[in-house]
Amino acid sequence: MALALVSVLAVAALAAALFLLRTRSDLQRRLGSARAQAAQLHDQVTGLAAERDELRDQQEWLTTANTLAADDAERQRERADELAVLLDAATADTSPGRGDAGAADAGLWHLLLAHVTRRWAAVVGVPPGNRHMVEGASADQLAQALSREVERLREEVGVDVELTVAAPVEPRHRVPFLLAAIELLGALASSAERVSVDLDGRLVLVGDGWQDPGGELDAARDRAVAAGARVSPVEAEPDRVRLEVTT
Repeated sequence: MALALVSVLAVAALAAALFLLRTRSDLQRRLGSARAQAAQLHDQVTGLAAERDELRDQQEWLTTANTLAADDAERQRERADELAVLLDAATADTSPGRGDAGAADAGLWHLLLAHVTRRWAAVVGVPPGNRHMVEGASADQLAQALSREVERLREEVGVDVELTVAAPVEPRHRVPFLLAAIELLGALASSAERVSVDLDGRLVLVGDGWQDPGGELDAARDRAVAAGARVSPVEAEPDRVRLEVTT
């Protein structure tokens, strides 16, 4: 009787041990699954945080780019307005009946030189005391104004612009000549990778790496011709463009 009781207890103990073992194994599997899910969720959270940070960076970049684009558009509008005023003044009637034509031309010329100097100094960072203009012939003042415009475009736009003065240029109508040069040079600087400016009895402009799908250079030429400048037709090749402003 006692032996049978012992056997029953042993069997019950073994059954309990097996039950506990299975329960432990099941709990370990659940724990492992829970840890794997936790690790997966952690990776997902980390990935989402990285995407959030990337989106925030993109938003900041787009905001900065939009601000820069708006500022550039405003500068272009101001430039267009300034040039329009100067073009109107350059083409105004200066006949003897309206006053001294020679004095009016000289006044317009120095107004234009001051305009070029102010824009150049603002971009390059030249203090007021070093902004003087060369005295003497218009040819020397023209070369100085073009040199300053080239330097301004090189700094502000970032395009490779080079000026060569081989022979002085003394245009008969100096205000439209310089205005045309500024307008055409600006159009080339925004559409070509490299621009060369040659003064050799006339003004020769050449743009390499030229892409102008909007026809900005043709429009600038039309404006210059309408203002009284003598500008050659645009000689366009697949990757190069050339035109002249003559006296």
